[in-house]
Amino acid sequence: MRRVSLLALGLAILGAVGCGGPITNDELGRGIQTLGATASEGRLLALGVAEDRTKVTFVRVHARALATDAEHEAEKLNDAEAQTGNAAVKAKSVKLAQAIDTALGDLQVAPSNRRLAKQIADRLEKLAKQADTLGNEL
Repeated sequence: MRRVSLLALGLAILGAVGCGGPITNDELGRGIQTLGATASEGRLLALGVAEDRTKVTFVRVHARALATDAEHEAEKLNDAEAQTGNAAVKAKSVKLAQAIDTALGDLQVAPSNRRLAKQIADRLEKLAKQADTLGNEL
């Protein structure tokens, strides 16, 4: 039983490490789309706070989950090897992911501040548009 568990752990680690070579434009594009969707969903969450339509606990938990998604995407993109021609977009994508993570973290910390939530919603809207623009650069 222990041998099976160790084997499963080893296979999981190998799968996580990956060996696919440089990130392709398609993979990078999917990462950017994920970031855009995360920013858009965060914007809706922030608007719910700004309009006093959302419970504090829900905002805090959901903002944390979305921030974790953005952080994970930043890590994946940062760790990926760039392909010739997509290094600049990859670097911008990492910065975009970090900005989304920061905005969502701000919402998580102050889930009942309506004025701040409106500012965060505006920031996330701009970040979602940046994701669209960045995706078009590929």
